[in-house]
Parts: sequence; structure tokens; C-alpha cells
Amino acid sequence: MDALRFGPVEVRSSQRQLLVAGSPAVIGARAFDLLVALIERRERPVSKSELLEVVWPGLVVEENNLQVHVSALRKILGQQAIATIPGRGYRFTLVPAPSDESAFSSTTVRHNLPPQLTSFIGQDEDLRDYSEILQCTRLLTLTGIGGCGKTRLALELAGRVLPSFRDGVWFVDLASVTDAERLPLTVASALQVRNQVDSPVVETLCRHLCSRQALLLLDNCEHLSKACAELAQRLLAEAAHLRILATSREGMNVPGERMVAVRSLRTPAAGAEEYLGAVQSCEAVRLFAERARAVDRTFVVDASTAAAVGEICRRLDGIPLAIELAAARVKMLSVQEIRSRLSDRFRLLTSGRATTLPRQQTLLAVIRWSYDHLSAEQQRLLRLLSVFGGGWTLAAAACVIGDEADEYVVLDALTQLVDRSLVVIERLADGTSRYAMLETVRQYAQELLDSSGEGIDARDRHLDYYLSLVKLPEPVHSPRQHALWMARLRRELENLLQAIAWASQTHDGARKGMALVNALQSFWFHSGYLQVGYEVTRTAAERDLSCDAGRMDALITAARLASNIGKIADSSAQLEEALRIAQELNDDKRVATIKRHLAYVAGESGDFESASRLANEALSVARDSGDEALLSSALNSMAELHRAVGNAEAARPLYEEALALARKQRNIVSAVVICDNYARLLIACGMAANARDLIREVLAVSNEARSFWIGLCAFDIAAALAAVEADWPFAARIRGAAEARVKSLKYCRDQADEAFLAHWTARIRESLSDSQYQEAYEAGYALSDDAASAEAIAWLAANDAQREGNARGPTAAARRSEPWLP
Repeated sequence: MDALRFGPVEVRSSQRQLLVAGSPAVIGARAFDLLVALIERRERPVSKSELLEVVWPGLVVEENNLQVHVSALRKILGQQAIATIPGRGYRFTLVPAPSDESAFSSTTVRHNLPPQLTSFIGQDEDLRDYSEILQCTRLLTLTGIGGCGKTRLALELAGRVLPSFRDGVWFVDLASVTDAERLPLTVASALQVRNQVDSPVVETLCRHLCSRQALLLLDNCEHLSKACAELAQRLLAEAAHLRILATSREGMNVPGERMVAVRSLRTPAAGAEEYLGAVQSCEAVRLFAERARAVDRTFVVDASTAAAVGEICRRLDGIPLAIELAAARVKMLSVQEIRSRLSDRFRLLTSGRATTLPRQQTLLAVIRWSYDHLSAEQQRLLRLLSVFGGGWTLAAAACVIGDEADEYVVLDALTQLVDRSLVVIERLADGTSRYAMLETVRQYAQELLDSSGEGIDARDRHLDYYLSLVKLPEPVHSPRQHALWMARLRRELENLLQAIAWASQTHDGARKGMALVNALQSFWFHSGYLQVGYEVTRTAAERDLSCDAGRMDALITAARLASNIGKIADSSAQLEEALRIAQELNDDKRVATIKRHLAYVAGESGDFESASRLANEALSVARDSGDEALLSSALNSMAELHRAVGNAEAARPLYEEALALARKQRNIVSAVVICDNYARLLIACGMAANARDLIREVLAVSNEARSFWIGLCAFDIAAALAAVEADWPFAARIRGAAEARVKSLKYCRDQADEAFLAHWTARIRESLSDSQYQEAYEAGYALSDDAASAEAIAWLAANDAQREGNARGPTAAARRSEPWLP
């Protein structure tokens, strides 16, 4: 089937077009495949299973997807066009026109678009957007890095808009044209325009196009950018109905030009592998699967391959060429083996087709071609910027470039790399801009950086910049400022880890590495990176065996993190070493801090006698020191020890004194930690009403300050409060949310908190059937952090309103629920 007409409907399979009354109808690629499958089998009903296999070969797809596409086709073709045969499937009912009317409406050849041998996958929404843009602009340039699929996308777009151009669509491949002077002649040849001996080719082209309504597709313009810009400007000025679609790694900078950056294919999010359908439906995965089946017809993306395929697509940045080259390796390697070799991707991804241009046959050739067309200064900038991981700011770039580089000079140079699609821009919600490279570009630039001899100095400057960044103090007085501080460090996590790793390799880097991990001690807790924080802090403390304050602080931080991830023995050893250093330095405040942590470790080990002694010693030093922050922490530690052994009467005044001091210091972090601990004690003592304000404060602050560590604890208490109120379904739901966060953070609750939670969990399970509990628990487990926090806060507010309404009577309750009443 090439072209068939059904009344006003025409289906052109070779061009993948559906025309209704001569105008193109916009449908997705899967819907078009479904339509063709039904037309080809129109003599019989087609089962749903057969259609699913034809349209989604090798994929596990829900039947609902099929129904959605059938519904979309019926809206375009009419409800009667596709009949549902109960128990048998679907059947296409329209009758084709006689064969002599089935061809294209015009006998004149109206395009020279090359036939495509493989299917086009993804970017349906983009094609619709670009089609609309072409209606209101005369020059549209699709830009993007080599291999991102600009040419294929442009050809697909040209085919779809062909009916809109009376005099056709004409494709001009400029990839092999090296002489700018031959550009007009190449365009004339594609348009089948004969040159006039007595007239310049450009003038002949202008005369040919001046009265025509046509689309000119100029492909691969980047190496002829200036010549293409001059020709485009001349043709558009002379031919009023001409439109030009161009592909290039950078724009032409012609007045009226609309540039659109071609995005990479969508890839599965990290950790999404457990949702097989979500992985299979991703554009990049669909491309990989189809191209892999071309070399191994048995290949499928299933539970055994989804994780590897998803990671391959992510690490290749969703670049179509890279994904196709990786898929070609399925002939000889498993996807797990391909994934393990991606660190050497430029040698792995070399199996391009011999019919393509040399610069498009391997991933290395594509990236090298872009690099070779940069100026020497642009090449140096790209190399230096490769030291960043996860993006960078303008200020960071200026620091790494060195020589006290002016930010505006750096901005101009960075703009040139963005224009050439080698750097991408990310606009943040707070109005700032970040820049990044695709990992494939970065890997290539890093190899060149190391071979150029510039790597050591660039990484030293990178380390110094991030050391200065983390030395900014943690804001503890404002939840909003704390959230911004957290967000900034989260964005820079990859850079921070790179800087720490470099500090461990460079001469005299131990001091800087120690300073980095110490400055991040609070960040590891609140961000939830407990395991990562522990590993880098422990490593820094083990590398430098000095007996100074820096190493002592690193040991304390490592010990605190170790106890939070269940490494109690490691925590004890690190604290003993830190105590030795503190005593040698006569640092009484650090001695007090270390002893209260040792008290906690002793309590977790069951040695409450030693725990009590150490906690009392820490508290005595703290009272004598006059340091109210130190005293607040020591009081909280002593109160926690009393709570662990069930001595509520001794714990309550200590919590209250500790909380008063934290609030006096306006330290929101310390205050909410104490609120959390105190609330557990009050609930355990049957004083849940007194705990409500405390837990409300913990939830509000942890949510606004973006502390996942504190928020986890708040969910435990919210579950207990819901159980106290006998709201068993919500208690189970928020219990699931708490456990999800525990697993995510790899956090280990201490024994007192586990005992507290175990009691209320047992009550919840006794009050619900197994299926009710499991359903609510799993629903809560699936909630995002923000959604879980919002639900807990809303539940507290609603419960407060109900309690107040009950206390005041039905009239008051009605007034509270309807605030517009006087």
C-alpha cells in the first residue's frame, strides 16, 4: 500500500501521511501504524492481540493504549470508520476509491525527499509544534549536536507538511559540499533547475522560486554557515512564498530566523526500572529496541533487560545516533555487557553503516567533527569546562578558566558554545541559569583536557571554587533560607564529590578535602545522603592522620553518620579517636560533644551505665562552658537517654529546657529535632494532645527547610497520632510513607524510636485487615516526599478543626467549615 483514498481521506504510507480533504491530519506515529495495519487487513476483523504485536512489536503494552489510538482515529475518520467486532477485535470499514483515483492528486513530482528505510520514533509533539511554527515563519532552523537526529526529524517534518506547499518540498543535502561557492549550484541541482549560461546561478534560482509556493530543506548547513545565511536571505527576499527549513549545529543569524534546539529523546528516570511499562514507552528505549531487533529479532525489553537498556539510554544522553550504534552491538554483546563498556564509549560505538558519511559512522567522529570546527579559544574553553559534573554557573566557569577572567568575556565565549549546541542551558525556578554538557561531549573534552596538560590546574581551581562555596555558613534561623542553601548544594553535589575526589589525589590536597567534608557535615544529614557522606568523610579522616581540629571534626561527623546507617561499632571507634585528639588539644567543648555521642552509642549497645555516666559528664561540661547551643544539645541527649530507659519524668524537664535554649538561639534545626524527640515521649505517656503543636512545627519546618532527615522522623510521629485518633487507614498510609523514606535514605532508627514505632504499628495492624493495611501502606509508600508532607500537614489541620468543632458544638463546627458565614 502506497497511497489509498477513502472518500475525502487519503493515506500515504510511504510518506506516513494522513490527509483529510487535502489537509494533513496530525496523528502520532503509533496511531498511523495502527491505521495502516487495519487498512492492510480490512478484509477481516483484526484481534487486539495481533494489533498490539504489529504496532508495539516486542513490547508489553496495556490494552488501553490500543483503545486510545482507535478513539483518536475515529475522531478524524468518523465513528463508523473502525468497527468494534465483539469478541474478535476491530475492522476497518471504509471502501477505497478505484485504483486510478488512489494515486497522488497531482501527477507532477512535488518532492525529492529520500525514502526512509527505518521507522521514525518519538517527538510527535515536537513535529506538531514545528509544523505550526512553519506556518508563521519563513526560516526555521533545527539546531543540535551531531547525531541528535536533526536530519531525520527535518525529513519527517517535511513529509508531513508537504500538502501545504503547492509547488512541493525540496531536499538539499549539503554534508558533502566543501566549497561555499558550489552552494547555489547544489541547490539548483536539487530543484532540477537548469543554469542559464548568461546568468548567475543565484539569479536563476530566484526567478525559478519567485512565484512558487515551496519549502526548501537545507540539511547540514554548519560548515557553510555564512554562505547558507547569504543564500537564504537572498532567496527569501526574492521569493515571497518560499519557506526554508534548515538543519545545522548553529543558527544562521538571519533576520526573521526562528531557531529551535532539537532535544534528545526522552530517557527513563534513574530507578524507574521497576515500572516496566514506563521504561518501554520511553522514546530512547523504543528506538533502542527497534534497532536492536534489526540485528537480533528475538530481542525484547523485559524485566531482565530494562535496567540495562534504561541506563544505556540515559548515559548516552538520549542521542539517537549513539543509541542506534549501541543497539547495533546487540548482535555480539548482551545489553549488560554494552552498559559495562560505556566508559569507553568512543571505541564501543563504532559500527556505523558504510553508506553514511565518515563523520557520522562513529560517535567519536561526530563529536570530533564538532570540536574541530571550533576556534582554538573555544576548544580550550570546552576542555576546561569538562571538569564540571552536573552543570555549572557563570561564576564557577570564570573561576575555573582562571587568570581572573571577566564574567562578561566568559559569557560571550559560553554563548558561542551554546550556539554550536555543545553546551546547554538550564533555567532554574529561582531565576538563575546553569550550563551543562551532554555526558558524551564531556567525556570527549575531558580526554583532551588530560592530554593537553591543562587538567591539573583546572581541577585545582575547581576544588578551590567549591571549597569557597561550602564555607558559606548554614542558615539555621530561616527555613526558607535553609531550603535555598540545601537546593544550591544539591545542585552542586556531583561537583562537590568530584572536588573531594580530586583533593584525595593532588599534592597537599588532604587539608582541602578535610575542609570540604567538614563544611558539608550538616548537608549530608538534611539532604539524605547519609551513606555518601559517611564514605567521603571517613576516607578523608583516614587519609590524614594529623591530631588537629580538622581531623577531629571529620571523625565526629563520620561517627554521627555511621550511627545513622547502623554502623555502631565504627561510630564508637571514630568517637574514641576523636576524643583522644580533643583531650590532647584541651578542647573541652569538643570533649562534651564527643561524650554525648559516645553516650548514645553506649545506649544503642545496651550499656546504659556507661551511657548515663558519659551523658552526665557532657552535660556538666556544657553547663560550665556558658555555650547555650552546646548545653541545648547535651540536655537533649540526656533526655533521649531517659526516654530510652522509660524514665519519662526525668526526661520531660530536660526536653523543655533544651527546647527553650534552642528557640532562644533561633536555631530552627536544633529546635525541631528536640520537638520530634519530645513529641514521641508525650505520645508514649498518653499526652498526644500536647504533642500536636510539636509535630506540626516539625512537619512545617522540615517541609519548608527541605530537610528529608527531619521529615522522616515527623512521619513516624504522624502515624502514631493518627493511631491515637483511631484513623487507621491514614495511620497505615503515612506509616508507608515513613518506611519509603527510611529505605531511600538507608537510615537506621535508634532502638527507642523503633520501639515507639513498633507499638503503634502493631495497633494499626490489629485494627485493619491484612488487605486494608497493605493497600493503605503501599499507597503511602508510593507518595513523593512533598505529597506525603502535604498530606500529613493537611490531616493535622483537618483533625484540629474536627476536634475544635466537637468541643464547641455543631454550630461552631459549621462556622469553621464555612468561613464565609458571619
